[in-house]
Order: sequence, then structure tokens, then C-alpha cells
Amino acid sequence: MVAHRKIPRPKIVQPGSGRRGWPLGLMLFPGVLLVTSWYAYEYGRTGLLFDSTAADATVTLLERQVAGLQQQVKRLESERLKLREEAAVLERTSQIDREAVRAAGEEIKRVQEGQLKMEEELVFLRGIISNKVDKKSLRIRDFRLQPTESQHLFQYSFTVSQVLNDKKGVKGDLFITVAGEQGGKKVSFELAALTQEKSKSLKVDLNHFQKFEGLLQLPEGFVASNMMINIKPSSKKLPRLSETFKWFVEE
Repeated sequence: MVAHRKIPRPKIVQPGSGRRGWPLGLMLFPGVLLVTSWYAYEYGRTGLLFDSTAADATVTLLERQVAGLQQQVKRLESERLKLREEAAVLERTSQIDREAVRAAGEEIKRVQEGQLKMEEELVFLRGIISNKVDKKSLRIRDFRLQPTESQHLFQYSFTVSQVLNDKKGVKGDLFITVAGEQGGKKVSFELAALTQEKSKSLKVDLNHFQKFEGLLQLPEGFVASNMMINIKPSSKKLPRLSETFKWFVEE
């Protein structure tokens, strides 16, 4: 009789269970670590290469933009300089034009004043030689009073003319008297009291006309109302002349 041999059942062992799995895991771990490190390196290198390429492209683009802006700045600076030069030329031209206009205006004013003065002298000379006035007479023209920097000091001016058919001149003395009020009373002052020269009269020596001008210093508190001019010719053939003018000071 043949004895039956008992066959053992296979035992299923789960991976990693038991102590026999540790040597295999230890053998595989370095390989897995190496593969993982290689993938990490390649990923990092690829990423860095991608980032570096993109950065280089960005820098190149920015450099081009900066170069373009620099060219634009140079162009604008050139245009600004050109505009400044044009403005300076226009300003100088404007100043020249203004100066020319001002000079022309002053010249016109001077000519007009000269023309007016000539017309006044012409009228004056016509009055001297006119036959419609009394012969051998004297006249006072262009009486004026003007202020000075001093409060009580005034400048006077007037012209004495003669009407004669001959060539003889006129000599004599001219007296000035200023009348007014002082301290509520009517008073008058002669030329000697109103001038530094203390002269009592002015000398008349004219052929056709003679201009008189000078300064009058009024006393403190004196208010002038009129000025009298008296001319006493040396020749008894000529009558004396006396005229009174209102004390009106031109501003």
C-alpha cells in the first residue's frame, strides 16, 4: 500500500511583510532616489533655462525701448533748443520794432514841437512888424509862472517886444511887483525883496524882442494874487508900459 504524501499549501506573503522585504527595499531605494533627483534636476534646469531665455528677451525689449526713448528725448531737446533760438530772435525783433516805434514817436513829437514853436515865433514876428498896431509901442507876451522843488520858490518868464518901423532899439528898466495877502492884510513886494540878487529892476536892451526869466522867492505866509510888470524906457519918445498878470502857477 502506497502511502500518500501530504503536499503543503502555498503561503501568500504580502509585499513588504516580513523581514525578507527589507533587503529588497534597501536595494531599490538608491535607484529610486537617483531617478527622482535626475527628474528634479532636469525640471529645474529646464525651468531655469526657460526663465533665463524669457528674461533675456525682456531685457532686450526694454533696451530697445530705452534706446528709442533716448532718441526721442534727443529730438525733443533739439526742437526745444531750436524753439528757444526762434523765441530769442522774435524777442530781439520785437524789441527792435518797439525801439523803432518809440524813436519814431519821439522824432514826430520833436518835429511837432519845433513846428509849433516856429509857428508861435512867426505869429510873434508878424505882430512886431504889423501896421495895425500903434507904432513905437512895447508889448509883453508869453507870461508864465512855474513851480520848483522848493515850496515858495517860483520861476517866471515872459517876452517884451517892440513895434518899430526903424532899426532903433529900446533901452530902459523893468520893474516887477508881486501883490497879495499876508496875515490877513494886503501887501506887495518889489523885485529886490523877492530875489537873491536884491536888484531893484532888470535892464531892458532889445531890438524887436527880449526874453526875461528868473526866480522869485515868496515870503513865508504870503499868498500872491497878481504880478505887475512896469517898463520905463530910457527914451522919452516911448511911453511907459505897465501890465498886470494873475498869479497862476502851471502844474
